[in-house]
Amino acid sequence: MIPLVLAVIVAVAAAGFAWQKHQALDETRAALANASAQLQKTQADLRSLTAEVGPLRKEVSELKMAFEQQRVELNAAKAFLDSERAATARVREELAMAKEQIAFMSKSRAAPSGAAYPAPMLVRPQAPMVIRAVPAPAPQGNAVRAQ
Repeated sequence: MIPLVLAVIVAVAAAGFAWQKHQALDETRAALANASAQLQKTQADLRSLTAEVGPLRKEVSELKMAFEQQRVELNAAKAFLDSERAATARVREELAMAKEQIAFMSKSRAAPSGAAYPAPMLVRPQAPMVIRAVPAPAPQGNAVRAQ
């Protein structure tokens, strides 16, 4: 009897252990199915994101080219502005020199210098010359008369 009770206890223990392992296997299968579903969902999301990345890369490339173009235009505008500033400075210098020359000329004209310039004189206009037409001389020679 003891061996029979012992065999029943061992059989019940083995069945309990098997049932426990079966439960763990079912839980693992459920977790695997859940992970597989998550993987499929993630792969689908990845495909859709990959499809979205292509146009975004193209747009980024276009924006980079536009940025480069704007930077080139900005550098050209800076160079133009610098050259215009330099030209303005040269024109200002020339204007200052012209003003100095005018001031110098005004001072030298205002200073009395008898020998440098002749004294101004009034010029009287002469009487206009009159030109009168004189009749042409009579024809001579073998000229043919017009009829």
